Amino acid sequence: MTPSRESELLAEGIRAAKQGMQSHARELLTQVLAMNVGSELAWLWMSSVLDTPAHRRDCLIRVLKINPNNEIAQRGLATLQSQLAVEPPPVAPPTPAAPVVISDPVTCPFCQAQTDATQQDCVACGEHVILSCPTCDSPVHLWETTRCPCGEGLRHYIFFPDGIDHEGLGQRYAMAERWEAAARQWDRALHDGSHISMLHRKLAQAYDKIGKTAEAQYHRQVATT
Repeated sequence: MTPSRESELLAEGIRAAKQGMQSHARELLTQVLAMNVGSELAWLWMSSVLDTPAHRRDCLIRVLKINPNNEIAQRGLATLQSQLAVEPPPVAPPTPAAPVVISDPVTCPFCQAQTDATQQDCVACGEHVILSCPTCDSPVHLWETTRCPCGEGLRHYIFFPDGIDHEGLGQRYAMAERWEAAARQWDRALHDGSHISMLHRKLAQAYDKIGKTAEAQYHRQVATT
């Protein structure tokens, strides 16, 4: 079979997986892997259509053997490992979890919980409380201000207490050619569930600029299927 046929089968497999046709997707992706056992995308999507966590984990391990820097596989594997972990029966009363140590407490402007001024994200709600200025890269502490001393204002992207417009802020970073920062914001926006296809295209562009070819290929493939 030709490389174009492999690409066609991969696209059909991804489309079937997205439509919930898991059995059909497995058949198509199995054909792709029979043609090219080193297909990173095929292993990644196969992990989403298998029935058991152990089998999904094995697929993600194959992805990481091909590309150890695949962030999607890293996150998925970490989640599956925690699900598969078997705790031994306790022989003594469990020790209470240690409280989060906050070395430099400030109030999160989003959830109003105490968080750590040395951490980029709030320890309670997970939202960014420190952003880098798109113009000069200086840290902007959102519990104090949304404007950098250089004059760059981020207020258009910050909505207290609701959160951050990650998609819009990512576009501002992209305009400044801060592609890693743009990718982080667009990845957060993607998990919020809006403008999915467009965000995949933007992430493909950002990862191309950063030099992460596999991630760019993944997002480009998803955006076009």
